[in-house]
Amino acid sequence: MDVALRGSTPAATTAGILILTRARQLGLPIRVSVVADPKNAERVLGPAVLYAPVLASCGVGRDAGHGGLVVVPGPPDRPIMMTATPHGLSGWFFVDRAGHGHHPASQAFVRMSRDPRVPARHLSREVRRAMEILGMQPDPAVLDVLFGADVPPLTRLSLALRAGRFLAGGRGEPVTRFVTGQVDPSKRPIPAEFRREETLRLLQNPDELSWILDGLSPAIRDRIETWFTTAKGLAEDDEGRDLELIHALLVLASNLVQLPPYSILPPLGAAEDSMAVGLKAALNTTNEDDAMSQLTSMFRFLGGTFVSDESDAWFVCDEAAPEGHVERWQWFCSQVRDGRKRATELWEDITDPTS
Repeated sequence: MDVALRGSTPAATTAGILILTRARQLGLPIRVSVVADPKNAERVLGPAVLYAPVLASCGVGRDAGHGGLVVVPGPPDRPIMMTATPHGLSGWFFVDRAGHGHHPASQAFVRMSRDPRVPARHLSREVRRAMEILGMQPDPAVLDVLFGADVPPLTRLSLALRAGRFLAGGRGEPVTRFVTGQVDPSKRPIPAEFRREETLRLLQNPDELSWILDGLSPAIRDRIETWFTTAKGLAEDDEGRDLELIHALLVLASNLVQLPPYSILPPLGAAEDSMAVGLKAALNTTNEDDAMSQLTSMFRFLGGTFVSDESDAWFVCDEAAPEGHVERWQWFCSQVRDGRKRATELWEDITDPTS
């Protein structure tokens, strides 16, 4: 039986792969072609990391990934696109792997590490020391996850701990060991949106931050208070150059101290955990690759063909590819998902047209 599919290249190719796979499992002699020229298909370039079981089952990103994890490599000069949202439909952020950081707070950390002022370098060493105590690799890429992931603050902390510990190859102290659980319930965490003037005002009014310090265990309270005191002096000296890092840490700390001591951080779902684990592979794979070409290669491997035209082709779905890099990936993932749904709908019509 010959089946032709028409639509966007990723949607029709995905549907073709799934129909061929099911036909092979059932021993049905079905041949599938897609009306498209793969040479003209829109490129979907890495590096990118996401949890997408449909993409993974179609052979995309499986060289470095596993399970539903998709890791599409790319040149080392490009930041890694990552998302903790299942199937890559939204929530993308960037992770730099050149050691400079992509999020403004990560870049501030790197600037502090290279600052000629001793107090500034001391602040960066304290951040690295805290990461090492928690078992995390002290890498700006991990900080990009900590500050940039499109999830709530405590989930970002869980993600960064998982990613940083997987990179370091070990375990560290539980972060909730360092909170007392004794915080005024009327207090609200620092807003996630960065406002320069508001952050400066908080630093200049330490009484407004005292509730956060009081929520920290005595083992680290004095060090944290000294850190923010030093940061205040530096901010006055350099006109708040690195306030993004100070604000990002205040947001995390103000959420963290509201947890009970020795409690647990939000558990990670499959998509979040896969993304965190996938960071290591993405940092170590530097060849350029194209998710679209991987998809068409799998289709051909299963015996599928591309044709210039077919009057009786089944329509899958179609949507024009956008220009932006993030938008292109979201379009690609959405078309793949729609192709899977359409393959399920078409299966009965293809195998039993009289039903």
